[in-house]
Amino acid sequence: MNTIKARVILLLVPFLIFGCASSKSARKPPPSKFHGITLAKGIEVKSTQGIPINPTSEFATQDKEIIAHLKFENLSGMNILRWEWYNPNRDLYYSTGNYPVEISRDKYVKEATAWHRLSIQGDKAAGYPGEWEVKVYLNDELMGSRNFLLNAAIDIEEFPENVKSQETKDWGLVIGIEDYASLPTVDFAKRDAYIVREYFVKVMGVPEENIVTLTDSNATRARIEGFLKDYFPANIEKGANLYVYYAGHGAPDMDKGEPYLVPYDGDTRFIEKTGYRLKNFYADLDKLKVKTVFVFLDSCFSGVASRATEMLTEGARPALIHVEDVTVKSEDLISLTGSEAGQISNAYPETQHGLFTYFLLKALRGEADANADSLVSVKEVYNYVKDNVVKISRRMGKEQTPFISPSMDIIKDQTISRSMK
Repeated sequence: MNTIKARVILLLVPFLIFGCASSKSARKPPPSKFHGITLAKGIEVKSTQGIPINPTSEFATQDKEIIAHLKFENLSGMNILRWEWYNPNRDLYYSTGNYPVEISRDKYVKEATAWHRLSIQGDKAAGYPGEWEVKVYLNDELMGSRNFLLNAAIDIEEFPENVKSQETKDWGLVIGIEDYASLPTVDFAKRDAYIVREYFVKVMGVPEENIVTLTDSNATRARIEGFLKDYFPANIEKGANLYVYYAGHGAPDMDKGEPYLVPYDGDTRFIEKTGYRLKNFYADLDKLKVKTVFVFLDSCFSGVASRATEMLTEGARPALIHVEDVTVKSEDLISLTGSEAGQISNAYPETQHGLFTYFLLKALRGEADANADSLVSVKEVYNYVKDNVVKISRRMGKEQTPFISPSMDIIKDQTISRSMK
């Protein structure tokens, strides 16, 4: 019993914190105000104030913690704070108990913040996915409550032990350019490329020896074109599928607005000579004698650095750049791009992946299987990826809408992966 009591006391110290500005004297303190509860994934302490990091109402079981942050004005006298957390069963999961906050007599605090940390990852709370509720009491009076979702995490980098690649004659091309020769980096692009390669093997069933992987300095324009125009035509058997993934910069021709993929050695000032024109990229893929080519592009063509905010070409003005959408006309080539023309392809820092790639992988492993037939179709993938990327990007304040070509009404829908659920 003594051990349990000691443990509770030790946990409360780092989990319950109160910060306030300097107190002011007053004969009669102004009326106190409560600004509600802010939920966030972290907290930054500046001086005596706590500032929520990544405010949200949706969390995942791989998140380290959930912060319930409070802000007061004109706090005075003796006060008692209490946080209560309720799991999806509406059972009281945890209570801080009464936490005393005392302001010196005849004084008040103009601004005060307080917060409580609820541990998630590696704790019992991770076993209760669903809709939670946190309540805050001041002097035993309910001041406010917030509902939030705790989603069961799917670790996209883990696979069941019994996963075996299928005996197919399919092929894959994976390109991930994170560190460019003379352009800004693309966050997580190389990491995304390596895990996509693993998905091609373990989810799509592509033989490992049939996958070409080009990252950073190996992904030059000459090498990319060489594999598409020479190596693949000479090696891919008729009737095979080809899966293509690209994570890196895209850029427009400043005069014509034509989009280009930017290889490792590309220069946006001379994009026509150093880039890979997207129309030509699709045309070269379409010339291959394969059953179907599936293309996944985690890139944007707005002229803004992918997953960043700086311009790729110095002095360029994004408001004056028009980028055309490139559509695919072949029935044997399906392209799913991370964003529409003119938009930015965002990173998803919480997951250490590109936003588009993260939901693409979740879709391919079975989260997109809307009819629960254990098979994932192209349309199911697109609908799942689009819905989630749009939702999360709006929450970030950075609009991003995945784009599919040919259009959904004429696309030849087919199975693209098998569910791992």
